[in-house]
Amino acid sequence: MKRLKFKFAVILLLALTLSAVPACAGSAERTSPATVSPNQEFQVTVNVADYGAAGQVIEKLPAGFTFVSSTLPERAVTENGSKVSFLLMNEKSFSYTLKAPASTGTYKIVGLLRDINKTESLVLPAESSITVSQSYSGGSGGSGGKSSGGGAGVSPEPQSNVAAKERSQKSITAGQHVKFEFPQGVTCIRYVEFDAKKTLGKVTTLVEMLKGQSKLVSSLPEGTDYKNVNIWVGSGGIANSDNIENAVIGFRVEKAWLKNTGADETSLALWNYDKTWNKLETKKVGEDSTYVFFESKTPGFGSFTIVVPDEKIEIEPSNSKDTSPSKKPESNPASDAKDSSRWGSIPGFESVIAIGTLGAVYQVLRRK
Repeated sequence: MKRLKFKFAVILLLALTLSAVPACAGSAERTSPATVSPNQEFQVTVNVADYGAAGQVIEKLPAGFTFVSSTLPERAVTENGSKVSFLLMNEKSFSYTLKAPASTGTYKIVGLLRDINKTESLVLPAESSITVSQSYSGGSGGSGGKSSGGGAGVSPEPQSNVAAKERSQKSITAGQHVKFEFPQGVTCIRYVEFDAKKTLGKVTTLVEMLKGQSKLVSSLPEGTDYKNVNIWVGSGGIANSDNIENAVIGFRVEKAWLKNTGADETSLALWNYDKTWNKLETKKVGEDSTYVFFESKTPGFGSFTIVVPDEKIEIEPSNSKDTSPSKKPESNPASDAKDSSRWGSIPGFESVIAIGTLGAVYQVLRRK
């Protein structure tokens, strides 16, 4: 009897959850690179909206393409042959990584969005064409390189080292000032802007916030680093001095981090890696209750790190001998106990409930 009551309670809870009808039909838009190299791993981003309390994106992959990973939790992703299903719970955007086949040619990805009412709509564009070409050079790091057109920002960074990412797309015309903005705020990069010297067409800029040091650099500058990031503008190295000028990066740093590290915000700087690390001209441009905002001029794009120099303590020789008795700092047991227990305040325990709910809803969506 108790078990029947429990099952009824679970079914009732799911029914109430599924009754949250979206205000309008759901929508989904896919962004993917136009060209990749054989066997290259690359990213596809899907922006979604208006699907209700829960939804599902199903992507049908072209023959020969391999699903590698996703920014969604592992239990929210299901592979079934060439189809990959992504369960959504309030996400506005997610990305997944594919590996291209060894054979060249043009392939197409198609997909659909299923909202909370199981109403289906196509992921736009209805067909995303991806060309696998031996001549494609990939990447867009540094300030050198030759222009090979616009296209999507493609990252050579191993995706296992990427904590978060966001894309922005613009059409670039010669003589135009272009600003790529990242309103989702999933990374510390707020915007990238420059003056276009040539018409480059539709270009995608990708920003990646990394889990640690970039795998594309051999070391980091001396000092305390706040975040390591990559910025990729277009493909094939289009963001070079022949095509753009006056490039600026806007980023933010948490006030809490500055306070905890004792960092002087006037000494903070963005560094760019181009065979070696170069400190960029950085200035404060504003602040709010949570962040301090900065801008840096950059000669190009690729790998970056935000650093404050370590404080150097210089000991000056004393001309007089201090004969006063030394005092040992008094220990504060309450304070020491508080410091030693900070590891126990790790956030995230509440997410266990959310994960459980995600699994339950996921099973319901799969039963269709």
